[in-house]
Amino acid sequence: MWRENRIYQMICKLWQMMARRNDRLFRENADFSGWMTPEEAGFDADHGHQYQPCTDTLVKVLKKLPISRTDAILDLGCGKGKAMYLMSRFPFRKVGGYDLSGELVHIANENFEHLGVPRCHAVQADAVSYEDYDEYTYFYMFNPFPREVFEAMMGHLLESIRRRPRTCRFIYLHPEYHEYFVKHTPFRLIYKKKSLISWFDYYCYECRG
Repeated sequence: MWRENRIYQMICKLWQMMARRNDRLFRENADFSGWMTPEEAGFDADHGHQYQPCTDTLVKVLKKLPISRTDAILDLGCGKGKAMYLMSRFPFRKVGGYDLSGELVHIANENFEHLGVPRCHAVQADAVSYEDYDEYTYFYMFNPFPREVFEAMMGHLLESIRRRPRTCRFIYLHPEYHEYFVKHTPFRLIYKKKSLISWFDYYCYECRG
């Protein structure tokens, strides 16, 4: 465990360094890379995890999935919008996201405006009460929620699928609650993108309506 933690810390430093470098490559100002603790983002740690950007491997994962212009994707706990920006490279008709932190949502929408991606828009919302899932067919998250919040969110999402049957796919970076998916939901694992450290694993699930 000590060795894995040490390796993880080293990778995190490299990850943040490369993310800051990527931010500097944009012609306009963008802030995707700066990590934020729950306290810095303005909420309590028992309501959500810290913000850190997704890896660029998300692009490779999305290329494995059948995305059409009728699909829309929602980022659950979108933070500063890095994943949404990567999603905008694909033919989704809409790229939405929500986050508990008003500060993170403000930064995300500023990033989208600076980078000229009008299909992307984030809103401030609490996953415990958010219910507007009906128009989406793809969902993504980077393990943003504690267990109780995650289960409440899944309850609302599954109710949406029962109310409006449709085929949905779920992309999950660092799938801490994988067992919940396979035991308590109609979603089934269809693809894995594994890494040396579990924080960088992508699991993809599908629920056929």
